[in-house]
Amino acid sequence: MNENANREMLPEQEDVIDLRKLFYKILAHWGWFIISVPLCLAAALLFCLIKTPVYDIHSKVMISDTKKGELGTSIMVKELGLSPAGDVYVENEMVELQSKNLMREVVQDLELNIRYTREGILRDIELYKDSPVKILIDHPEYIKDTCLYVILQENNEITLTAPDGQVIREGHFSERIPIGDYYISVEKNEAYTGKELTKIRVNLDSHEKATKSFYKRLTITPLEKNTNAIRISLNDPIPSRGIELVHALVDRYNKNGIADKQVVSAKTVEFINTRLKVINNELGTIENDAERFKRTNKLTDITSDAAFAMERKKMANAELLKVQTELDVVRSIRLLTEKNDEGEFSLLPENMGLTDDGLNNALARYNEMILRREKLLLSARENNPIVTGMDMQLRNLKSSIRESIENVENGLIIKINSLQRESLSVDERLTSVPTQEKQYRAIAREQELKENLFLFLMQKREEAEIAKLVYVPTAKIIEDPDAGEGPVSPKKSLILLFGCMLGVFIPVGIILGRDMLDTKVRNVEDLERVVRLPLLGTFPEIEKEKVKIEEEDFLQSESMHLIREKLNYILKQQKSPVIMVTSTIPGEGKSLVATHLANAYSKAGNKVLLIGCDLRNPSLHNFLENKSHEGLSAYLAGLVDDPDKLIYRASDELDVLFGGAIPPNPVQLIASPRLKELLDHLKNKYTCIILDTPPLGVLAEGFTLSKLADACVYVVRANVLRKDALKFLIELEKEKQLPDLGIVLNGVKLETGKYGYGYGYGYGYGNKDNKKSR
Repeated sequence: MNENANREMLPEQEDVIDLRKLFYKILAHWGWFIISVPLCLAAALLFCLIKTPVYDIHSKVMISDTKKGELGTSIMVKELGLSPAGDVYVENEMVELQSKNLMREVVQDLELNIRYTREGILRDIELYKDSPVKILIDHPEYIKDTCLYVILQENNEITLTAPDGQVIREGHFSERIPIGDYYISVEKNEAYTGKELTKIRVNLDSHEKATKSFYKRLTITPLEKNTNAIRISLNDPIPSRGIELVHALVDRYNKNGIADKQVVSAKTVEFINTRLKVINNELGTIENDAERFKRTNKLTDITSDAAFAMERKKMANAELLKVQTELDVVRSIRLLTEKNDEGEFSLLPENMGLTDDGLNNALARYNEMILRREKLLLSARENNPIVTGMDMQLRNLKSSIRESIENVENGLIIKINSLQRESLSVDERLTSVPTQEKQYRAIAREQELKENLFLFLMQKREEAEIAKLVYVPTAKIIEDPDAGEGPVSPKKSLILLFGCMLGVFIPVGIILGRDMLDTKVRNVEDLERVVRLPLLGTFPEIEKEKVKIEEEDFLQSESMHLIREKLNYILKQQKSPVIMVTSTIPGEGKSLVATHLANAYSKAGNKVLLIGCDLRNPSLHNFLENKSHEGLSAYLAGLVDDPDKLIYRASDELDVLFGGAIPPNPVQLIASPRLKELLDHLKNKYTCIILDTPPLGVLAEGFTLSKLADACVYVVRANVLRKDALKFLIELEKEKQLPDLGIVLNGVKLETGKYGYGYGYGYGYGNKDNKKSR
């Protein structure tokens, strides 16, 4: 029951890793680590020296948000805390700052598409301002990715070569050199003295390629939540170039923002100029009508009795004039919202002096969103989710503006009607005033209305012109760009740590991989992981010259004595036991083990007979001083009737019955009754009989002999038998085809101070130069 339980637990136990055994196995190959770790560290250090260091240039920028117009619903949402202020605005500005179009402008401004490199032994060093030469190009837009070398020579002479060494031009500085569709000139840097003769590699990249290179290394992220601050980060091997690029990026962004705002001002001035032309023509017509009316009717002044009524009427007319002016402006804006001459979305005039603050804020917000949309369209398509989202916002905002204009217009009309009714009531009191005077007042009122409107538009035009020059930049650097204390790549400490770990993992991986791919039984642990049968012991690997029992040394003798004692424990003092020694395949040393086991029993004072039952391949004579040609096969075949004539005396207590000549029918001879009769006869003369049987995994005679044996010693040869062959041994035990079974592991390599099944002797019997036995 216990054996079956152990066998059932076997698959689970196979997954358990013996860490102690693994540690000693790794420790046994300490020499590998002494070689691997320094080599991997040297490789890691070499990688650090070859790899170009990269710095993280970072800066903090504040985005101003001073002109954000919002409608009533948006204000209510923010007051309720349902929308974080500034998030959408900052995200839109981040998109523009990180756009390829903006980066392309910076690349063109700083000429970053021209790279200068001094080639070195381990790595190339990229130069920037400290390059001894500078390349000037007449048409940078024609540049196609080109590489050339500038060789500085004495007397300010230079040689221009291609990468393959072909000379392109020999001459001096500042000469015009044709390169494809454009011309270049090599200029000497002011810091270059001319004494240093060097070779500089010049890479002329297209603007698109250089833009993509820097665009991939640029990162823009919000600094903190609910703030307008952002962090600009750029990875670059030259800190000075990265710092200059960040400054140029922010400056170019501000210039573009100011230019966009100037576009709004220009649109407003254009609208005002158009209105001024119309009003100027109307005002001239009214002035001509007034002059003609006075000349025709010969009017001079208003009568004194109508002074009070006229004063009241004047106040009403002044208020009416102001309201009508505002109504005219509102209607003009409404007409612009209904026109689509410049597309669905066009800029609207703002700061027109309207009294309704909500409408003023809505116009400012609308124009700002129009500009953002135009910026996004530079780097995105119209079907981009951000653009479509802004289109929806613009349509909603435009609809809200129209509703606001309609409400303001209705309010102004109501106010005008009220003032007109008041004016009519005053007119009733002026019935005594001549009709001509009343007509003239109507003309004068219309003239005054047009004059006030003309002066109002002139004032707004001046304000718009001034606004072009006083716009504040949107972005402000609040923390100057800094490259930090050192490069962020390569990280030498991590790379060296990785190299050290790799130097450890490579030998460990080789050791574990070799074990995983190893299909042979190597030691006792390999046996115990597969089978749960009694292990009688181990027998060391023997040199070919020491296989005979007369040359048996202390280590062989002691190991076989241990096997004998454990075998006696299995036999339980059985009288005249028959012990068969077998294996799975030939070459596992079963005959060697059988001979030395018989010798061990004889040394214990037992009368022992060793019988060679492997009639196909008799080999006992290899381990004894005898070359007899007659043996067991002759007796079983009936050629010899007295077995005592065939027995060879090896020592006082050890006799041997060799297999003899190889018969043509070994299976029939082994299965004959004469063998059982022979064993019964010999049991009366010997204390122990040991049978050297054929291997069970190849031949069938062993199973016949197992019926005549009391115990079985199963020999497994280390480094010879495959692990999957142990399944055959498990099946034999399950089917109970063998008597009391015990395993001997043969051919165990010796180690200093210990061998076999873990028995340490401390006498130093290990010999690493031993040759393997057969």
